[in-house]
Amino acid sequence: MTAAPPGDARPFQDILDGYFTLRESLRQMAARQGFDGVTLTLTHAPVMDVRGLAADEPVPLHLRDGHAGLIDTLVVTALFGAESVLLLGAGAWRWFDDRADPALPADVRLGEPAFVRGVGWSGVTQTEPTTPQVRPFFA
Repeated sequence: MTAAPPGDARPFQDILDGYFTLRESLRQMAARQGFDGVTLTLTHAPVMDVRGLAADEPVPLHLRDGHAGLIDTLVVTALFGAESVLLLGAGAWRWFDDRADPALPADVRLGEPAFVRGVGWSGVTQTEPTTPQVRPFFA
């Protein structure tokens, strides 16, 4: 059995905006809440993939050069460093068109604000998040 990480953890609910990348929206939400990391669930959320937009650039009013879809359920763990955000997760989503690659891109954007619930924690000191080593639960 592993020990819980140091620091404080608490449940939360919040709204993610739909104007920036999911990574940026999570970073802004965590800053508002005072979290170093979160695990949350996102359901029934429209998404879009618009190539060529900067991470902090708002989405266009009309989707002419992009793809639209829907996240049915997505469970995300996000770890926040001074310069980066590491996202880990699993979920189910669909695109409304025929895409060569059905994966969620790293810079996916929500199509509108989305209500989320999860657990966030703070007080954990880290420089930059890295992909954790995976260990089996049973040795």
